[in-house]
This record gives sequence, C-alpha cells and structure tokens, in this order.
Amino acid sequence: MRPVGLTRPTDSQRAAAALPKAAVGMDAIEMRMAKYWTRAVAFARAIQKPPFHPETVHRLRTHLRRLQAYAELLQRPAAAKRLAESVSRLSRLRSLYVFRGYLRRRGAPAADLRRVNWAVREEEGAVTSTGCSETIRNVLTRLSVVPMRRPSAFVAARLSALSQDHADRLTGALAGLSAEATRKELHRLRLLVKSIRYQEELALDSGRGSPGKVAALKRLQRLLGDYCDRDQFRRLAKKMGLTCRGEIKKDYRQYRYRARVAVRKLGPPVL
Repeated sequence: MRPVGLTRPTDSQRAAAALPKAAVGMDAIEMRMAKYWTRAVAFARAIQKPPFHPETVHRLRTHLRRLQAYAELLQRPAAAKRLAESVSRLSRLRSLYVFRGYLRRRGAPAADLRRVNWAVREEEGAVTSTGCSETIRNVLTRLSVVPMRRPSAFVAARLSALSQDHADRLTGALAGLSAEATRKELHRLRLLVKSIRYQEELALDSGRGSPGKVAALKRLQRLLGDYCDRDQFRRLAKKMGLTCRGEIKKDYRQYRYRARVAVRKLGPPVL
C-alpha cells in the first residue's frame, strides 16, 4: 500500500524523468522564452496607435532584452543584434516616460511638465509614423524560439561554462573602468550586468543557477540604472530648458557618486 498523499507517477512524469538533464533544462528555458516572445508580440501590437501605456513600452523592451540575452546564450550574434536594435527604437520614448514620472513625483512646475508631455506626444507620433510596431513584429517573426534552437548538448555545454564566462566578463569590465568611471563606462557596465542577469535566470530554469547570484545582479543593475536614468534626466532637462534643471543636476551628482563608490567596492566579482 502506498503512503497517504503519494500517487503513482503519470506517464508524462515518467517520460520527463527518463530524459537527460540537459534536455529537461532546455525545455524549461524554451518554455520561458516562448512566453516572453508571445508577450513581446502582443505588446508590439499595442503600440500601433498612440497614446501608449508606459508600462506596455517598458515590458516590451524588457522582453526584447531577455530574448537578446537568450540569443547571446545560444551564440546567435546576428539575432542578438537585431533584438538590441529593436530595443533601441523605443529608448527615447521610454526615457521620456520615466522622466515624466520622476518630475511628477518631485512636484515639478506645471510649465516643465507641459514641455515633457509635448515631447512624449511627439515621440509617440514618431514611433507610429516610422512603423516601429510592424518593424519589431517582423523581427520577432524571424527570430522566434524554434529557429534559434541549438542541440541540447550545445546548450548544456554553454550553461556549464556560463558562471566562469560571466565572472571573466565582469572582471574584465571592472578592471577596464577609469578611476572615476565615466557615463559611457557605467552605461556599458549596466547593459552587461543586465544581460548576465537574464542569462543567470535562464540557468535557474535549467537547475544550474543560483538565486543569490541573480539577486546580487539585480541590486547592481538597479543601482546603475538609477544613475543612468538621472544622467538622462539631466540631459533632457538641459535640452528642454526646464526651470528645475538645477535640482536635477544636483540629484544626478548624488547618484553618480553612489554608482562610482559601489563599483569601486565591487572588486573582482565572485560568481
């Protein structure tokens, strides 16, 4: 008699248990990527006609970045490049959305908010007139999960080498920073950390990753992101001639200091 609460394994469970670990891990990764792909297509359709919802644009860019990290994991450089270009098409609009939210939280003057709202509407119109939605959907159609697929053994080898590869890339990036890291250096580091984080999350699906690594990468990504956002805010405020640009510049300097201190304290990353 079986203990209470235990049942015989189903045929599907027995079949899954019989599969090599690499195949099971790859199935989990592909399932996650297929969800991101489907959502990205849906969000791309939602930006055909303004006004858009800021969260739609944000989530579309996030899913595209995740698919880019997947293409990099599979060593598909051409696909990764096309996906990165798709993200860049929406970068200015995303920056304006975040900037507007930042100004609202700080109680910026009404005149400043009107200028930013006008810039948002203008950029939404540019996204529509250039056919950005259709372009991104065409890219996604050509770069769905199945065409990018690699053999399970290839993926297993990549996942096995992933931790050391990430450590080497981060070590090289940190070693190459100036004593007072520049805006471009910190921006490049942020993009690298983001890509590594997304790949580490895929490793978790395969049973190889570490939640601690992912959490540490998220914290570093958030810190660098806060700085990069303030840098963008500073430049937007100057370009638009906003009356609150002096306060924004002070905020930017504080976040630049925090980012530089945090990066200096990192030293050789332990992954």
